[in-house]
Amino acid sequence: MKNKILVGFLIYGVVVGSLSAWWWNISDNLFLPNLPGQLLGDEVLVYAINSLGNPQSAQAHYTIPWVLRIPQVYVPVSIIFWGLLGLIIQIAHNRRIRKRKAA
Repeated sequence: MKNKILVGFLIYGVVVGSLSAWWWNISDNLFLPNLPGQLLGDEVLVYAINSLGNPQSAQAHYTIPWVLRIPQVYVPVSIIFWGLLGLIIQIAHNRRIRKRKAA
């Protein structure tokens, strides 16, 4: 398997995204292993409410699709964030390997 780094990061994104959604239901604290995913998920929620929902509503989170609400949004945002980070690292690693072989 050539893309071990990317696959590892994608698996990590799925696991910590799911754990973040679960953790949100039992704790008021951030799930630190997925800090970027949670912070970006919160921003996606705010953006979704402002662009798709009704920000003036007392229950604004009910005016957007279910998948964009907290805690569900943590899963796709985590997968995307960690997957993109893994892709960047994988590309850099592959280039470094190619340079070594060419030299």
